[in-house]
Amino acid sequence: MNTRFAHLSMNARIGWLAIWSVLAFAFLFYTTPIIWLLMAVFRDEPGLYTTGPFSIGSIENFTTTWNRLFTYEAFTVGRWALNSAVYTIGGVTLSLIAVLPAGFVLATYDFRFRKLILVLTLIAMITPNTVVALPIFLQMQSLGLNNSYLGMIIATAFFPFGMYLAYIYYATSLPAGLIDSARIDGASKFEVFTKVALPLSKPLIALIAFFSFLANWSNYFLAFVLLTKDELYSLPVGLAVLISSSGALGVDVANDIPIKKPEAILASLLVIAPVLVIFILSQRFVRSGTLSGAEKG
Repeated sequence: MNTRFAHLSMNARIGWLAIWSVLAFAFLFYTTPIIWLLMAVFRDEPGLYTTGPFSIGSIENFTTTWNRLFTYEAFTVGRWALNSAVYTIGGVTLSLIAVLPAGFVLATYDFRFRKLILVLTLIAMITPNTVVALPIFLQMQSLGLNNSYLGMIIATAFFPFGMYLAYIYYATSLPAGLIDSARIDGASKFEVFTKVALPLSKPLIALIAFFSFLANWSNYFLAFVLLTKDELYSLPVGLAVLISSSGALGVDVANDIPIKKPEAILASLLVIAPVLVIFILSQRFVRSGTLSGAEKG
């Protein structure tokens, strides 16, 4: 690498230095807070102020923080984490069941109101979540599904961005000849989708599942609107309520809740960790799904 760099012209060297400088800055900018969080959970609350920002604490401090957070009111945080897992997995699964056939039909069949549906999908994509929260709340209330697992799963399955991704994928990456051959052989529309399109949709499924997981796992506002029972809280909502009531991140509040700044930091890592793990495990599929629409000119 050094030999290759030595043979580059001055302009090329400046270009490479600029690129690596920008990458180094971005790396430090985005990873510094994460590194601080990882080290802060090993310190007690006085140590957050009296020691250096990147000083390493002790396993004992981490164990104490962990026990305070997870043993609070008989493992309530664990229940919230389980709720989030149920809501997220259920929402992702229901989203895939809904958006994959919808995107396939929109991409491969011409029918009345097709363009209108695409326009409405784009409008739904750019509409803020806070705007659609009230209609979703009223729908779930009319069905009697507020404060229920099923209601939360149905609400989180609303994913217009996933349907548009499916439409783009099937319109650009699915060979038209395969569909025509299946139709000539007498396959029904359902068989064309299940036996031709769906087996070729692994990158698309991974991409939609990834983005749906990100949206559902970190979804705070919708869960805050639909859920009022403590035992049904998702992890972001439950932790936010717990930390705000303890006063861990604000002015000192006189209460008996053993949740302070180290516990708040550990709680933030609990929300971040699953997203990071899913991204690392699925980045190959996500990358191939992202580029699949660009492979066909």
